[in-house]
This record gives sequence, structure tokens and C-alpha cells, in this order.
Amino acid sequence: MRGYVRFVLAVALFVPPAMAQGKAGKTDRSKSADAIECSVTSGQLDKLNGSPAELVLVNGKRIKDVTIVKFVRGSNKDTVRTVVYLRPKRKTASRLRAGALVRIVAAERAYDLVAVPALKAWMLVDVDEKTKAVSARLKAKGRQVWPKLSAEQQADAVREHKKFLADVRRKFSGLPLRLYETKFFLFLTDMPAAQIGVYIAHLDKMSVELGKRFGVPPGENIWRGKAVFVVFVNQASFVQFETSVMKMPLASTNRKQGICHQNNRNGDVIVACHRGNDPNYFAQVLVHETTHGYLHRFKSSARVPSWLNEGIAEWVSTIVVRSSPAPLKRQAEAVLRLKQTGVVGPSFFGKKIESWHYGIASRITDSMITQNSRAFGAWIVSIKEGVEWSQGLQKTFGVTPQQLLLRYGRSIGVPMIRLQ
Repeated sequence: MRGYVRFVLAVALFVPPAMAQGKAGKTDRSKSADAIECSVTSGQLDKLNGSPAELVLVNGKRIKDVTIVKFVRGSNKDTVRTVVYLRPKRKTASRLRAGALVRIVAAERAYDLVAVPALKAWMLVDVDEKTKAVSARLKAKGRQVWPKLSAEQQADAVREHKKFLADVRRKFSGLPLRLYETKFFLFLTDMPAAQIGVYIAHLDKMSVELGKRFGVPPGENIWRGKAVFVVFVNQASFVQFETSVMKMPLASTNRKQGICHQNNRNGDVIVACHRGNDPNYFAQVLVHETTHGYLHRFKSSARVPSWLNEGIAEWVSTIVVRSSPAPLKRQAEAVLRLKQTGVVGPSFFGKKIESWHYGIASRITDSMITQNSRAFGAWIVSIKEGVEWSQGLQKTFGVTPQQLLLRYGRSIGVPMIRLQ
């Protein structure tokens, strides 16, 4: 992000609490490995040798029809540093660093690669077993893992979305609404056709940036069917849509330029906006609101806390829409207010943050991603897997929420910053 000095959290990164110190001060490596939920053992790794496999790289590329030769282990034999494999019709084996892979499908089972920085290695996690464990944890909290849909189910969902949009067009028959369809989006709007391309490009870039942080391979569709957009030129049409179609109270649309509707039952996402008079600000709003939908659809229906949800939305919209000064302006305004009062307010870590908190949230989010993007991604994954966000923060960044806030305060010259 541009226009301000980043602050760096002086914390221990990605250190699982299970890393006890043994005699002579050495790390108890077996406990570190055990901290990775549903990871496979050394013996299970051995059984995968000679198995037909498919390798999925971090960049989304897939290497199919290979045979696993062996796993080069770390100092802990349950961990992996290199995967040695054989391509068809090749006599010489190839090698890939474990960090270059996100998934291995071998012997008809899928395994994710999870970093264990304390051991300078990776572990294979059984995807089916992990899904069972996560599903049970989420169910206890009234949440669910979003089911992986077949191609036919996805097509059915898209047809549902298009039927909904056809109904919208009929209700707004006086407007020149047109539907634009991309790989991941259904975009209904009365904006001139020449204006659409740049906004679609922003949404595509948003997907790439978020995917990099959360381990979603490029080209993977996280949406149920596709994300649905209803975008009007004028505010009056937007308000009418929200009140008559989405059944939102009139007061909830007051002074809003965009709303992200998230269905907790099936995961559908509908983003509604009006363009307004500032194309750069509209682009920022569009990306911001769509990010909320992305976080809703990522892995499960578990909720990312309000401050972090808004922080991520502000962060990525600044990365994608560099022409909009709005997020950086909000950061500066938050700093000015805090230098005058020193008080953040208890609602910051509560159910819903206040509008002026956006600047605090985005700056903290940016600093954490800058410091350790992989740890940040692991934290978000843990939240979506049903782990309490403050517990996940302690595990991945080694700080409490209060310590996180204090470090932010020191970075802006408010060392005695407080919640209340």
C-alpha cells in the first residue's frame, strides 16, 4: 500500500504452542509435528512411495500421471522437504520442494502441504480426515463446510442465479439492464458497455490477490455457481432494488453505495451497488464488498471477525484499485483521531466495528500480511475451520488482540492506546 509508513509487529511468527523445549534447550520436534491436525505419519508417507499421483503447485499448475518415488524427510521423519517423482516414459526422476506444492493426490486420496516453520519442513495433511474434524467443530458452532459441488450442480446454481436476474430485469423493465457473464461472475447493470471491462478486471485481480494469501489456486471457483452483481447507475434504482427485491429496510440503505448479501444456508453471494459520480471510488467499493462475499464463501460459513473482515476488504481494494485514495484517507483520519483521544473503543474487537475503525483495521491487516503473508493466510484458514480468531492469532503470530493493538498504537505515536 502507498502513502504511509508500514509498521512491523515485533512478534514470534507461526510458532505452535506445542513446541516445548527439551533438554539442553532443543525443540521437541515430535510435539511440533503433532500440532498439525490430521497430519500423516512417517509410516503413512512410506506407504505412498510407488503410488500414482497428481501434484498441484502453488501457482495452480497441475502435474498429472506421475509416480511418487519417495519423500525426502526433514529432521523429523514425519515431515517432508522434497518430493521425488517420476513422469511417464522418463527414466530420470524429478524433484520439487514441498513449499512449491499445495496438494498431492496419491493412492486416490488428497493431501495438503502444510508448513511447519519451526522444523523448516512441511507435513502432509489428509484432506478427508481434516474435513471430518473441521466439519464436526463447525457443526458444534452452527456452521458448515461449504460442500464441493459437481459440474452439474454448479450449472444448476448458475441457472438459479440467471433466473433471479431475469426477474430483476422484469421488475426494472424501464432500465437498459444487460447481463455480462465471465468465468466467475454474473454482472447485471445498466451502465454503458464500454465501462464494464475495467470493473471486471478489478474483480479478477481481487480474486488473484486473495487466492495468493489463502492458498486458493488460480482459476479455482470458490463461488456457488457464480458471484452475482446487480449494479445500477443511479442511487434511486439501487435503493429500490434493496427495499423491493432484497427486502432490506430503507434505513439500511442510507448513505450506502454497495451491500454484499450473504446466504448462510447455501453460500450464495449477491453484491448490489450504484455507480455514483466517482468511478475510482465505485471501483474500490465494488472490490471491498465483493471481498466480504469471498470471505463468506472461502472454505466454510464460519465468520471472520468484523474488524478483520473490513481490514482485509480495505487492504485488497487498495492493492487492486490504486487510483482510489479512500482507504488511505481513512487510515490518516483514524490516526488523527487516536492522537487526540488515545481511545479505540470496545466495539473494535466486537460484533461490528464503527466506520472510523476501517482505517485502523486496514493498517493492521497490511502490516501482518507484509510481515508474514503465509502466517496470515494460515490464520484465516484456522478461523474458517472453526478456531476462535484470538486463539488462532496467538498460534500464528504469538500475540493477543490487546498486544496487537498496542503495537499498532506505538507505530502511530500513541504508545498508551487503549480500548476504553
